[in-house]
Amino acid sequence: MVRLLPVLEFALGRMVEAEDRSLLRDVLDRMGILYRLHQVPLTTLMNTLFVYFNAPTLHDAAVVRSLNRALLDMSQQNFSPEFARFMAGELNDCAHVDARYVSRIIERIARVVMRHLGPADKPDLPEIHYREIPNPILLALTECVVELLTWWCLHCAPASAARLHDPDAGGPLPATEAEFRAEEQQRRARAAAWPLAQLWLELTMEPERRPEPGAYAGATYIHSTGVLANVLPDELLAFPIVQHLARIVLEEPELKTVSGPKRYFSFVEFARTARFSATASDDDPGAATRFAATAVFNSFEQNRKHAMANRPNTYLTLLHSVLHYGGIATFATLSETIHALAAGGELCSDTQLLYLCATAGPILYRLVAHEALYVQIL
Repeated sequence: MVRLLPVLEFALGRMVEAEDRSLLRDVLDRMGILYRLHQVPLTTLMNTLFVYFNAPTLHDAAVVRSLNRALLDMSQQNFSPEFARFMAGELNDCAHVDARYVSRIIERIARVVMRHLGPADKPDLPEIHYREIPNPILLALTECVVELLTWWCLHCAPASAARLHDPDAGGPLPATEAEFRAEEQQRRARAAAWPLAQLWLELTMEPERRPEPGAYAGATYIHSTGVLANVLPDELLAFPIVQHLARIVLEEPELKTVSGPKRYFSFVEFARTARFSATASDDDPGAATRFAATAVFNSFEQNRKHAMANRPNTYLTLLHSVLHYGGIATFATLSETIHALAAGGELCSDTQLLYLCATAGPILYRLVAHEALYVQIL
């Protein structure tokens, strides 16, 4: 029976690609119990959801529930109460993905990243070395990815019903490069409509907006975001965070202030002379509008300790955390965002240019082997 599992996995993948929901669900409900013999059912579930996260076949509450029930033993895992309700058939949408839920996910990942494991949420779980994934960080990330991708499938359910093809018609996949690009744009549009990324950005950049105060330093949540964003499919968290750069550059008032007229530019001179004053003084009438360069370009921890935290600096730290773990697709999105800013004609200050330099400079070393992308960003 164990030897049948690879064949069953292959067959399930083909049914997802053929977009045959009824047959897929029937096979899962009848033969899913065989997965109890699988050595890594949780990992297999995460891989399946990751690979087929955009397949309309899975964008159905009944189908994705059958998939989860076939592969998960809830007594062995530590999922949220909302996920347990979904598995019991009591929840069929993702309306609960709000600030409180996202805050709990952020807190859970931060806790294991800091190795402050504390008491288990479910005391009756087996000891960690008897579980499928003994590494607590990897286990928490895997469980969170399974949860979030399940909610993503429910989010896409209404729109994906119209995308299903007749299984007998054949050839549902886009055949030309233009169709592939159109499908990619549609996928990004669906991801942009999902509130996860915006909620995650708000709760990470503005901790005071969390329903409950966090237990760890702000840098912990930023680091945790960089890890999770690159475990999920890029379109769901990493790309929206990178694309948020345009809003930060164009909308944050700190970046719209010109540092002052100069015959030449010097980072050292800029940092030495730029200071902040809430009101203009007799000695320096322009002090009220001068930008505190050091507050934006300081280290995140220094700003936090001296009550100088600001959104541009926090976002810059968050973006570098995502890019630190990111792949080439993430850097390509950064390049597209910077080019869109340059082509838009809305940049109005040298501080905005400095901010873009501070964005790209620390990560260029990652692109030495990718000359075209390196040149595009420069």
